Amino acid sequence: MSGSHVELVEVTRRDQRTDQERVESIHHGALVVVGPDGEVVGALGDPERLTFVRSAVKPFQATACLESLAVSGPAPSPQEIAVSCASHRAEPRHLDVVKQLLQRSGTPPDQLSCPPAVGLDDPAAEPVRLRHNCSGKHAMFALAGLEMGAPRDTLLDPDGPLQTAVLKVLDEALGPVQGVAVDGCGAPAVTVPLVRLAQGFASLAVDDRWSAVREAMLGSPGLVGGEGRAETALLGEGVLAKPGAEGVFGASFTDSRGHAYGVALKVSDGASRASATAVVGLLEQLGVVPEGTWTSPPPTGGGRPVGEVRISDQLRTFARQLPSIRRSEVVSAR
Repeated sequence: MSGSHVELVEVTRRDQRTDQERVESIHHGALVVVGPDGEVVGALGDPERLTFVRSAVKPFQATACLESLAVSGPAPSPQEIAVSCASHRAEPRHLDVVKQLLQRSGTPPDQLSCPPAVGLDDPAAEPVRLRHNCSGKHAMFALAGLEMGAPRDTLLDPDGPLQTAVLKVLDEALGPVQGVAVDGCGAPAVTVPLVRLAQGFASLAVDDRWSAVREAMLGSPGLVGGEGRAETALLGEGVLAKPGAEGVFGASFTDSRGHAYGVALKVSDGASRASATAVVGLLEQLGVVPEGTWTSPPPTGGGRPVGEVRISDQLRTFARQLPSIRRSEVVSAR
């Protein structure tokens, strides 16, 4: 469809007297689905939109680190790999595994390269680096940097040895990278056309290069996100899924023939509730995951639900009309 962004998700609120639902807010954005050969199967909005893909690329960043570790030493455990791909909630299970990963490099938690944060699991907690949602990624950075002999103060430098290697992998997975800024955690944040993120996720589902992160994420869904998170629910259904800040979401699945499909989405206003709702809703419409796999917390009034967050009619129609995906042939990424 034409236009750089379209209606993807709507938020409703129910009239107290008539019980009629009214649309209160609409989230616009762009979405693209690619097929086994990287071809665009369908798109809403502009699939070439340059996008800061943020934490959606953590599986590729983790792979870059693992490749630097392949020459010596024991590999991190699948759980440690999973948390290095995470934007976690700082639940106890997350913090425990990040600490295990830090022990491999001898890095004290207070010397992580991410900033202090509270985390979502315990808002009253003291802000510390360990509780930052990217602490797993930075623990993996510390280990890979040690292997390379990179000083700790260079770990986030885009021209330093570690990030040079990481950006090379991002170029190969999504490339070419068309811009490098600074992410919220301090690491390089790259821009690529949205369609390239979808193609990267399709590759993530089947290519041997990504097998370690793929198996780790699918094997430990709760470490990748946490309680109530859409990516954890999707991973539990065998769909590779990873959101990023400001309304970015990547996902992939395979059909019964082993052909991979990739999905990438960017919500224009950056709302994470909209990106998660749109991706889960699309996959539900396609039959990739069952109805009710994940539902966004509803809008409330007086402390009780008074509406819902749901996909738009435009997105629902788009999903039903995708030409190259026969729902009867769709299976999970497992």
